[in-house]
Amino acid sequence: MTISLTIWCALALGFTVTAIIKTRRSPKATRASRTNVRLWRPVDAPTTSELSALSNVPAGVAQWVLSPAKPQGSAGEWLESNPRMLNRKLGHLNNALTRFDSEQPVLVIDADVLVDEALVDALLGGLEAGAALSWAAPAPEMPGIERGLLVQSAHSFEVLDAMSPGSSPLCGKAMALSPQALEVLRTLPDCVGEDLQLSEELHSQRLTTRLVGRAHIPGVRSPRDSFHRFTRWMQVLRAHRPALFPTIPVFFACTPLLMLASAFAQWPAQATFIALAFTRSLLAWKQEGRPSMWWFAGETLLLASWLRSLSLGTRVTWRGRVLHLGPAGVLQEAR
Repeated sequence: MTISLTIWCALALGFTVTAIIKTRRSPKATRASRTNVRLWRPVDAPTTSELSALSNVPAGVAQWVLSPAKPQGSAGEWLESNPRMLNRKLGHLNNALTRFDSEQPVLVIDADVLVDEALVDALLGGLEAGAALSWAAPAPEMPGIERGLLVQSAHSFEVLDAMSPGSSPLCGKAMALSPQALEVLRTLPDCVGEDLQLSEELHSQRLTTRLVGRAHIPGVRSPRDSFHRFTRWMQVLRAHRPALFPTIPVFFACTPLLMLASAFAQWPAQATFIALAFTRSLLAWKQEGRPSMWWFAGETLLLASWLRSLSLGTRVTWRGRVLHLGPAGVLQEAR
C-alpha cells in the first residue's frame, strides 16, 4: 500500500509542479475596438444578482437579452425567445442567429457575469489577435468553495487550458465568437455542454480558441446548489470527454483521498503527500495572488460531485427537468 500510495502522490505532485510552470495569467487587456459591439445575454428566469448584472453595459456595447419575458431593469434591447430545445441556452442563441446576421463578431455572456470594459476588451482583443473564439474563465468574486475550485485549484480553467491536450476546455460563461465560430455554433446538436461541443468542432476545423482572462461572477450560491451544478459538470465531462473523466480523482481532486490514505501509511508516502499539499498551496497562491486554503474545500466538492455523477448514469437534472444523455451528450426526454 505504501509503495502504491507514494507513486500516486508522486504523480499528482509532478502534475501540480507542471501546472505551476505552464500556467500563465492572461496579460492585461488593451483597449479594443468597441464600436457597435453586439452582446447576447441568454437567460430564462433571472435571479436578483443576474438582474443587477443585466442592468449595466459598457459604452459602445449593444446588449440584447434573449429571454421569454423582458427582465425588469435590464439595459439594452430584449429579444423574445422561448426555445423548444432541451438546452435552453443553445436554443436562445439559435433564435438570435435566425434574427441577426453573423457577419460580425458577437459577445455571448451568461446573465450572472459582470460585464465591464476590461472583460469586453479582453474578449475582443482575443479575436483581434487571430482567434476564432476567445473566452474568459469563470471567477466567483466571493471567497469560498466555488472560488477555491474555479480559481485556486488544479481544476481552475487556467490550469485546465494549460494542461489539456487537444481541444480547449472551453467554458461558455463569457465568449467572443467570430463569424466563423458563429457558423459552427449553428451546427451544434441539442446537447448538454454546448461549450465543449463547440470547442471540439472548432478544433476539428483547425480554428483556434484563446483564453483571455477572467469573467467575474458576483453573489454566492448555496452549497447545495454548488453541489448540483458541479455534479452536472462532471456528467458533461463524461459525455464529451470520457477518457478524461477518470482523471478527476487521480489528479484534480486527489488531495482529500491522499490525505486520508497517508494517515495510515508509512514515512515515504507521508513525505510525498506533504510535498503535494505544499505545491497545491503554491498553485493556489499563484492563481489567487495570496495564500488561501479554499482550494482544498474545492477539491472536496469536486470529488463529491464526481462520485455523485457516477450514481446518476445517463440521467441529468437540468433546470428542474430530468433528461437523458445520449452519445456525445445529446439530450433526450427521460422516459
